Amino acid sequence: MRRGHERTSLRHAPRGSAPRRLPGRYSPRVPAELPILLDGSAGEGGGQILRSALSLACITGRPFTVHKLRAARPNPGLRPQHREAVRAVARLCDAQVAGDEVGSQRLEFRPHRRAAPVDLTVDIGTAGSTALLLQTLCWPLALAGGPSTLTLRGGTHQDFAPSFHFLALVWAPAVARLGFKVELSLQAAGFYPEGGGELSARIEPARPMPPLDLRHRGMLRDVEVLSFAGGLGPEAADRQAVRAVRRLRALGVAAEAERVPLPVRGSKGGHVLVVASFERVKTGHGAVTSPERGPEAAADLAFLAFQAHLEGRGAVSPQLADQLVLPAALLAAGLVPPPPGVVPATRYTVSEVTGHLVTNAEVVRRFLDVELSVLGRPGHPGEVRAQPPGAGVEVLPLEPGQG
Repeated sequence: MRRGHERTSLRHAPRGSAPRRLPGRYSPRVPAELPILLDGSAGEGGGQILRSALSLACITGRPFTVHKLRAARPNPGLRPQHREAVRAVARLCDAQVAGDEVGSQRLEFRPHRRAAPVDLTVDIGTAGSTALLLQTLCWPLALAGGPSTLTLRGGTHQDFAPSFHFLALVWAPAVARLGFKVELSLQAAGFYPEGGGELSARIEPARPMPPLDLRHRGMLRDVEVLSFAGGLGPEAADRQAVRAVRRLRALGVAAEAERVPLPVRGSKGGHVLVVASFERVKTGHGAVTSPERGPEAAADLAFLAFQAHLEGRGAVSPQLADQLVLPAALLAAGLVPPPPGVVPATRYTVSEVTGHLVTNAEVVRRFLDVELSVLGRPGHPGEVRAQPPGAGVEVLPLEPGQG
């Protein structure tokens, strides 16, 4: 790793924007508010607890302490991508930080100001997910009062994280319906273990939108298979595409495939994304190739994820459902003023309630005064609703076949 890329860099930022280290005592100008205490081993026990807490602390000004960080993961504690997220958010809000070393299982974070518009570059230095880093930074920047630009370097297509193309084709259109506009471009794809990817994002100020009600997805209109390959040659993309289309047609779903070469810088890999367009929502279901997973196996995983969503009958996929919780709660908390006379209530059904979704909702509730509910048992279809306290918006129970 080059020395100049070891730390997050912030261009056009005021002096003194680097993260502070927590002293033995806080200075008198620091609010006396006690930190929110979070158990990093709760629920699914992964990095999302930390990422959501960072975003919300930066937005609300509320300090937090999290212990047992990522205790449920094979390599517990902070990894490089989590450390860079902590340091980047700390620069946005001039936070005091303790415990931001790789491997640390306890972190203290105390923000001192609201985020302002920035031009920010973050190099994770590994194949860590740029998509998850983007989803940490974008919410406070969307409330910063002006447009911001991000350049994020690391991994762009890997397991256990949304790919760049999922962000661009599914996530960005979904959050735009909540009033959050994010424009994305890909300079280079980054695969595990080398990384080397780079994406750019422009984040516009959040704007009022009508309430989002996605309890019904409508009829399936179109399915497209996008088969990506970087540094592997066209054969890998062909194999992914043929396998995915064959399995979809066997299910009775007409589908066409597009093969897309990806620019890479020192890494190589493949990705297949099944994009399903329903009448009222678009979903994406993807998988990457790896030394242990060939093109056909990746296509099978993407197909099976689509099939499970189709059978679950929810409007939103499990992954997207988790990613909509925080912006929906920001609207319900009034941090984006709604149109006149409108109650900012968001509701959507999900094809499968996951532990990740339930855990994320619990973290959000710790920071925001909102009514945020996840209806349904883990592993089964359910519904998410977010509304202001006491809004009294009627939410009907799920019925068989609803979605």
